Amino acid sequence: MLTGAIIGFGAAAANGHWPAYAKSADIKIVAVVDRSDERRRAARELSIPLAFATMDDLARNMALDFVDICTPPALHVELVLEALRHGWNVLCEKPLVLHEPDVERLRDAMGESRRVVVPVHNWRYAPIIRRATALLRSGTIGELRQVEIETKRFEDCAAVDPAQPGWRRDPAMAGGGILFDHGWHAVYLARNWFNQDPSEVAATLHMIPETTVDDEARLKLTFPSGVAEIFLTWRANARANRIRLRGDKGEITIDDDRLTMGDESERFDSPLSRGSHHPEWFEAMLREVVASFGSEELGRERFEEAAVCLSVIRRAYDLAGMA
Repeated sequence: MLTGAIIGFGAAAANGHWPAYAKSADIKIVAVVDRSDERRRAARELSIPLAFATMDDLARNMALDFVDICTPPALHVELVLEALRHGWNVLCEKPLVLHEPDVERLRDAMGESRRVVVPVHNWRYAPIIRRATALLRSGTIGELRQVEIETKRFEDCAAVDPAQPGWRRDPAMAGGGILFDHGWHAVYLARNWFNQDPSEVAATLHMIPETTVDDEARLKLTFPSGVAEIFLTWRANARANRIRLRGDKGEITIDDDRLTMGDESERFDSPLSRGSHHPEWFEAMLREVVASFGSEELGRERFEEAAVCLSVIRRAYDLAGMA
């Protein structure tokens, strides 16, 4: 069994990650690191054995296989590098890093440590997404030509750090707005479905007044064999997720909890737009995380997926004059 520690015990860790770890027969969380006394107490109340204020305290007291980094994005890169220096594998919430030079820093550090960095790309493991992917891979709609992804929210995620309320709308901490928040998921889903890297990016953004944060975005990603069109907003009247995979022999549509292909329709237990933490998706993802920690090749595949997400989003910001 692998042993690990969660770094940053906020809403994502407590509500999305920990419930999955508590059920796992392959991974055990033995500690948390958080600067907040309140959060360290909350972890201990959940029967996590130890809680520390810093990574140095953790390293002095624990022998680990990995850490799971759940802090705001701007803190990721230095925490990942510190973990690799300690010889730990890393699971890290998205966005993995905010700036492209940091990707190369992490590549070098992985090579030196012989450890891997795996991003939390949990949308791949939603049951309705997995079903759509399986249908696509089976050839039922032929060659994929077009992907449409629509994510509607009426605000950014309500979960906040009490010491940094509203950090998702702070570009210094979050990197940007909805592109880094929901766009990251859309990019890796489209890339996975086409099984190709995009060759061209086009983007238009709407900015929150008097800020440098995007609250609405349209992306067009051109792949060698097709196109992905992505619409994201924090300005909707209600939460909703819709996806269409169009091939040369048919199409698959997802409308939150309903998947339709031709005359057949299937309803799933939970809509894609319900909640923000999705512990059941994280639980399904953990099996591949364990495999990635045991295989540098598989771990690097997941890392490079995150590198593509960052490249696309940074290109979109460049086009909007927000580099």
